[in-house]
Amino acid sequence: MKMDFDTRRAGWKLVVAAVGLAVCASGCTYFAEQPEVYPDKFSPQDSDRAWIPKSNEYAIPTQARPASTLPEPRAVGAGNQYDLPALIDIALSNNPDTRFTWNQARAAAAAYGASRAPYYPVVGTQVPGGYERELFQLPNQNGVLRQWQVTPIVEFTYTLLDFGRRDAGAAAARAQLAAANFSFNRKLQDVVFATQRAFYSIGAAKAAVQAAEENVELAKTDDDAVSRRVDLGLATEPELLLSRETVAQSQYDLASAHLAVREAQASMAVALGVAANTPLDVPSLDSLPVPAGLGSEVDQLIDAAVRNRPDLAAQVAALDARRAAVTQAKAQFYPTVGISGNYGLQAWNYKYDGFTSITDSQPQYTALLTFNWDLFTGFKRLNDVRQAEADRDAASDQLKSLEVDTISSVWRAYYEFETALSRYTYAKALLAASQESYDANLDTYRQGLSTIVELLTADRDLANARYTIVQSRADLLTSSAAVAYAVGAIETPPRP
Repeated sequence: MKMDFDTRRAGWKLVVAAVGLAVCASGCTYFAEQPEVYPDKFSPQDSDRAWIPKSNEYAIPTQARPASTLPEPRAVGAGNQYDLPALIDIALSNNPDTRFTWNQARAAAAAYGASRAPYYPVVGTQVPGGYERELFQLPNQNGVLRQWQVTPIVEFTYTLLDFGRRDAGAAAARAQLAAANFSFNRKLQDVVFATQRAFYSIGAAKAAVQAAEENVELAKTDDDAVSRRVDLGLATEPELLLSRETVAQSQYDLASAHLAVREAQASMAVALGVAANTPLDVPSLDSLPVPAGLGSEVDQLIDAAVRNRPDLAAQVAALDARRAAVTQAKAQFYPTVGISGNYGLQAWNYKYDGFTSITDSQPQYTALLTFNWDLFTGFKRLNDVRQAEADRDAASDQLKSLEVDTISSVWRAYYEFETALSRYTYAKALLAASQESYDANLDTYRQGLSTIVELLTADRDLANARYTIVQSRADLLTSSAAVAYAVGAIETPPRP
């Protein structure tokens, strides 16, 4: 029996040891995976190898990925095409940048609300309670006091005078809110302008495809004319090779034009905040009217930009916030005066050895006038003022720099539009002249009165003129939108 008992005891020891080893091993494994013990495990392991996260911890959730479908478009031409107002509305409601700046503005509004909290009293309560057993040493014996006690208390504090701390804090928060709101407005204009630019780019790319297709047909017409003359013995083989080269070049240009459409569609997808593989079609540039002028001189536009640009207004608000921060930093040198008080009820039940149990309760309260003044803080307040003043001066310099950039952008956009308008006028004349020149050269070549070089030169000039008219039309439309963007005059459409 004793052997059986010893055997069982040895077995239990082995089990306990195994359990202990398992617990220790699991504990070591646990601590080995904790960042406070081995932080290097959570950084790249080698200087020449990329960091690989565990599983899909940082993968974008499916519901957070860009949409691959768009609302049904309004019919604006042949097929299902989106007009510019429809795309702008989609971009404003779907682009993540607008929601990001919108949430920033909402956060600034909440911060402004929080900055008003010091104007109100602070009211709180606490209820300490529990059991206490205390020994007393008496002659020839020890006494024991047993007591249950609870003391609910309501506390009240309020600042009467703080020498401008609250006012400056609220003013800074209000200015920061205004800056966030103006930044949100500018972000909307960014999205609208990006959509406009992508819209005109797609239209231009589609028009370029059409021009490239016409150029292919033009090159084939030339090649047919040369082939006939070769068959009649009126042209040489090198002339035919030159015409074939022109056909190949025109087909190459057509493939490049198709690629430009895809690239423009990708830019539009970014502006809309959707996946690049989203089906999207817009009208060609030929259906869009071109502006005849701006209706204002450059100086008038510059004045309007300085008054209306949301980013300038945001920087002005940021400067106001920095000024308020200086006022708040200087107010820290002064004391604060306030009142505080509390009211509570102390209730208890205690029993002492040899005595009966006693239960009682009594009110307790205080009312105080408080005066707090930090006389020396290790030069912290002085350096806080210096920092606030430096931040204010930096904000002022940033405002001046932004104003200079604004004037420069309006000036540049204005003359880019004027140049684009002149180029478009010249491009129309160039296209008409190139078409006439090509028609004349084709007739004379068929009659044997001009050379293949002259015909192909006229062909090339006409092809270039077609691309030029497409690009100049797109540049004119884009530069018109760029002027409105530089001035800050882009207005977002109201929601239906």
